[in-house]
Amino acid sequence: MKTTFAVRAGMVFAVTLAAAWPSGARAGGIEVGDQNPRAAGRGGAFAARADDPSAIEYNPAGLARLRGTHIFLANRFILGSEEYRRARTLDWSEAVHGVPRVLSFEPVKNQVPNQVLGPMLMVSSDFGLKDWGFAIGLYAPPGTMSQKFPIDGPQKYMLTERTVQILYYNAAAAWKYKDVFGIGLTLQWVDLTSLKFNLVIDGNTSPRLVEPASSRFDILSSVTGSDHLNATAILGLWYRPIPNLDLAVSARLVPVWIRAKSHLSIQALNLKLDKPPVLSRNGKPDDAVTFSFTLPPRLRVGARYVFTKGGVELGDIELDFGYEAWSMLDAYTLDGTGLVSTVLGQNVPIGKIVVPRHWKDVYSLRLGGDWNVYPKHVTLRGGFTWESSAAPEAYSYIDIFPGQRFGPSGGFSLSWWGVELAASYSYVFAMPVALGEGDSNVYQQTPGSACKPPYTDTGMCSAYCLGRPGAVSNAGVYVSHYHLVSVLLGYHF
Repeated sequence: MKTTFAVRAGMVFAVTLAAAWPSGARAGGIEVGDQNPRAAGRGGAFAARADDPSAIEYNPAGLARLRGTHIFLANRFILGSEEYRRARTLDWSEAVHGVPRVLSFEPVKNQVPNQVLGPMLMVSSDFGLKDWGFAIGLYAPPGTMSQKFPIDGPQKYMLTERTVQILYYNAAAAWKYKDVFGIGLTLQWVDLTSLKFNLVIDGNTSPRLVEPASSRFDILSSVTGSDHLNATAILGLWYRPIPNLDLAVSARLVPVWIRAKSHLSIQALNLKLDKPPVLSRNGKPDDAVTFSFTLPPRLRVGARYVFTKGGVELGDIELDFGYEAWSMLDAYTLDGTGLVSTVLGQNVPIGKIVVPRHWKDVYSLRLGGDWNVYPKHVTLRGGFTWESSAAPEAYSYIDIFPGQRFGPSGGFSLSWWGVELAASYSYVFAMPVALGEGDSNVYQQTPGSACKPPYTDTGMCSAYCLGRPGAVSNAGVYVSHYHLVSVLLGYHF
């Protein structure tokens, strides 16, 4: 097949659309486990307890109950397994006497299974004020920072590589009325320090041609960017109706609207072009685009009961309910207004591209508690977490592995002379999702294709994909689980 000017121009337009295709809003969004080992060890049930500087995140009202000054340094390590097994499919592009070729695929895994997910550094103090507490802190959200899959693997039309790095800078204050009621507020600066998405699309423009596994016109696209100026706030409350019972609520009030100033690059994988594509704006070299998505509001509600004997706290148990409004993330948007792709003298405008995601709100339950084996010195803790899936099965994608998540946790604290050493282990298991082609709604991107909505023109569309834009790209089995270890060194005086 001879590569025409139109085909090459179509390839450039196709890869531009691919840059906006969903590839990883994991950044602080669908988080895995907890960053603080004292919270992680009890399954994340910490909204009502919130008795260390990480109350900045879990419930800032808890800062009012901390006496003295606390210094808190923690980090988390992850050993994860994310495996995608693409479903078998039929390749009608190479049918012989009307019989298609059956394609089977090897499983692929995230090639970056071990990750250090970033620090949690916080300092709190009451500054000698009886009913007040203050804190500042820096931490990264507990998500998997990086993913990397084979560039020629069966998942390549969804994702080949993703890196998202976010830091939260925080300042918080809290006040309480005796030991009955407390209120606190965290002001949070959200810094998307680094963002990178890579994936492959098919730039083919030939009528009726659908190649579900590999195309001569495969293009690797990459978007890299950052967004350093975003803000939100967390409001927290607690109430003690009786001496041994705490009720609490904490909420991120304002969505975080990420508008990452980014750069777009494109590369033909199988074709040898005389000249690489050129990106420009107003006649000058330019590759700037804006990649947009939203981190939604969220809510934590908790109830905690404290067991005591002779005035000594023996332990506690807490149940938390969580809600995250991920249905706000209905689409990703790539804005390349004014940007033009030039291939062999032909100009293709980029424009603004909106790609639907149709995520759902996420709900979670967290049950856990502490047991003071040697009060004030040795504490054991344990817990369990359940969390619903954000992605509808039909829109399953390997950037956020789908499926409900379950997981037990455990941990300990050792405290002497104002120094605390704590550690936790959590196991997070996602229920496998098996998706057939008939139930899939994510398709290989071929925006240069002559087959247009409603995809029923038999002169331009493949007779074997009528009613669909192209080959299904997300059918298969999704399996994931994670081992999480958190450690903490704290000091208070």
